[in-house]
Amino acid sequence: MNKRDKEQTIKSNENFTLERFDKPRIPPLDEVDFVRELYLFHNAMNQISYPNRENIESEWESEMSILIRWLKSYYVDILDDLISFLKLEEKELNINLINSKKLESPIKSFLRDKGTIFNVIGTMTRYRKLRLKWILMASHVTYDSSLPPRDKEILILRIAWLCKAKYEWDHHVVVGKRVGLSNDEINQIKIGPEAQDWNHFDATLLRAVDELYTNTFMSEKTWNELIVHYTVNQVMDVTFVVGAYNMLAMFLNSFGIQTEDCVKESP
Repeated sequence: MNKRDKEQTIKSNENFTLERFDKPRIPPLDEVDFVRELYLFHNAMNQISYPNRENIESEWESEMSILIRWLKSYYVDILDDLISFLKLEEKELNINLINSKKLESPIKSFLRDKGTIFNVIGTMTRYRKLRLKWILMASHVTYDSSLPPRDKEILILRIAWLCKAKYEWDHHVVVGKRVGLSNDEINQIKIGPEAQDWNHFDATLLRAVDELYTNTFMSEKTWNELIVHYTVNQVMDVTFVVGAYNMLAMFLNSFGIQTEDCVKESP
């Protein structure tokens, strides 16, 4: 798509439909396979030791320590809850139990009821190296971004809409409401920065997304308006949030990843 086509796409975005496929091209891992991968991931993480000293010598060391601790805790609650559900507290979970036909049905039942394995994770986990690297990237964009949560969700929803990424849109409508976006604001995100009811800075955020999507470049006007309100680090986060979710949209759309029922049913 050339620049002119993209600009026309943005102008006519009120006519977008977000449907792509009605079934995935590649199915996500089933519940037992996912638990197996999660167990192997944590088993590998438990082999890694990192000194937890009171006197940390540098910010780099602090960030490394935080990252290792976060990876060790990643989705561990699912395994802990599963151990409790299966009443395995004394002998714990192991790969032989996970592979056992006897526990296949209880594991599937537990995780389906829990509803926490999203299809994007279940699909990406098929490619371990990619999944691990994406976890590292997503850990910053999702949990450590310097942007205010409401601002970040405006950026994500706008790039999701421009990319026709239904899965991304559905999930972040839920998150957007959680951080304070109203239904009217979410509908205005579809229209873009030209919508009448935006304040000046919200319109600037939306324009930044449109420019990055269309030109892979932020104009001088948009830069100057962002830098008045944001630090340089925050402006970096704007570009990386938009870029990360643009890339994720390519994956979601191309693989036909479907929105889970629990998300569709969210108010």
